Amino acid sequence: MMDCKKEIEEADGFIACSAEYNSAMPPAFVNMLDHFPPASFRHRPIGIVTYSMGSGGGLRVQAPLKVMVTDMGMFTVPASVKVDFVNKKFDENGSCIDQKMVDYVDRMIAETTWYAEAIKIHKQTHGLPSISS
Repeated sequence: MMDCKKEIEEADGFIACSAEYNSAMPPAFVNMLDHFPPASFRHRPIGIVTYSMGSGGGLRVQAPLKVMVTDMGMFTVPASVKVDFVNKKFDENGSCIDQKMVDYVDRMIAETTWYAEAIKIHKQTHGLPSISS
């Protein structure tokens, strides 16, 4: 777990992909985020992808996940992805057959990368904000 913590702390940004599990975030996913201190994730962007087998595309996961990661010190990028009927979006080889979904994912990745690079440069030139008690 220490290796994982180090990778998290060295990342410039994150992309989270979560299923909708019983109308909520999967417990294992929440446990993974809770396992590491919020400071491990702080001051970095996160792109969010949620999916479900139904028409909601993981919508019921988006809002609580955004609240959780914001409370941990991350900020969500404007472009998020909700994949509805995920079982119909891929062919038998695992390739995505929905070009619109590919475009949404590409946009979210581009925004996350842009924010990650901008914040990295800002941190290098200005450091992190000081936190007083």
